[in-house]
Amino acid sequence: MSGHGVVLMFPDLQTVRAMLFDDLAGSITPEPGVVALGRLVVDQQRQQASWGGQALPLTRLERDVLAALASPPLRVWTYLQLYERVWGADYLDDAAAVRSTVKRLRGKLREANATVAVESARGVGYSLVDAAPNGRH
Repeated sequence: MSGHGVVLMFPDLQTVRAMLFDDLAGSITPEPGVVALGRLVVDQQRQQASWGGQALPLTRLERDVLAALASPPLRVWTYLQLYERVWGADYLDDAAAVRSTVKRLRGKLREANATVAVESARGVGYSLVDAAPNGRH
């Protein structure tokens, strides 16, 4: 035995959890205002989002949409539900604001090589899905 070992360093406990328990079906929410789903963490209190410990450069609207989509249970969010939750106003049957925000969010998730993606439910709304080939992260 050489007396040498391996040391792993992580920026925070959430990154360790994400690495050990990388599972889109289960979500660990360590504190209020934090949505954690696999390697994705959205901290509403700190106004931050990260993928695999790396910060995602999201606007408030993009972060709020992502937090809603990642909240358990995973489901399809209608345009109405997203608009009322994120914009905090009555939905006037105009999905353009939601579509525009989701388009920018999708691009930023792709740039970060995230294995989650925003999927369209045609004519209904959006959901968050595992986009990794073979479900691997």
